[in-house]
Amino acid sequence: MLPLLPLLVSTTAITGLALAATTATATATASNDPGCIPRSSGSLGFRLVVNVTDPSKDLTPAVHGRMFGLAHIGPAQNRAIASAGGINNGPIFFQNGTSADAVFERTGVLTDGGGGDGPSRFPEALQYVTDQNDTDEEGAGVYVLAGGAGTGERLTRLTQPYSYLTILGDAAVVSNFVVCPGTIPYYGNATKFALVNWVQATRDATGTHVVVPDGCVAVNLVPQCASLEALPDGAPYTHDFVQEVRCYDDVLAVDWSKYPY
Repeated sequence: MLPLLPLLVSTTAITGLALAATTATATATASNDPGCIPRSSGSLGFRLVVNVTDPSKDLTPAVHGRMFGLAHIGPAQNRAIASAGGINNGPIFFQNGTSADAVFERTGVLTDGGGGDGPSRFPEALQYVTDQNDTDEEGAGVYVLAGGAGTGERLTRLTQPYSYLTILGDAAVVSNFVVCPGTIPYYGNATKFALVNWVQATRDATGTHVVVPDGCVAVNLVPQCASLEALPDGAPYTHDFVQEVRCYDDVLAVDWSKYPY
């Protein structure tokens, strides 16, 4: 079996979450003063929950509290959507990389969803793709595709008060996720989806400035702790370099209005 390491060949993969610790344990005790920030835990696995940053601007039907889900569009290809299928039915992700990768923000976000059991199993990586189906106004589409992750995505650092997925850019550029109503060519124009996209924002001395596309809503993708299952016998890769992340036991139970989120 090969230890799964990030492949530093793609600049469009999304890399990781902030580490809750440098050692990898299945769970960690809840931390933080609940009067200042929401209590968090630690886990090797996590699901992602859609959290609308301004509830007054939510879509109709609402997408706040939905699961980060996947719409299958081909062999080892999945389009990211805000799914109403229930949070506990979402894909389980993990942050992969060495301790040095974590320090230098080179980890990747992957899932074990690819293939079947044993030797046919393969990882799939959270990535963003700009193609003919994604307009510039709506940003780039977010996908889960076969293969290892590159650099660019992480969960926020421990020095930041909340844990949520981010895409790295240069010093003056950050990326924000948005959810936009739309269609997926694989399913035809009659089937509507809440598509997860990302848009770039500029950051300067006055703060971060995001232009949310018309008809879309800005969201954070917040990690909910989940158990990372062991790989089946014969799998061609391992979980040896999975990093523990800071996550929440129940994202929907957090009253985010109490915090300057």
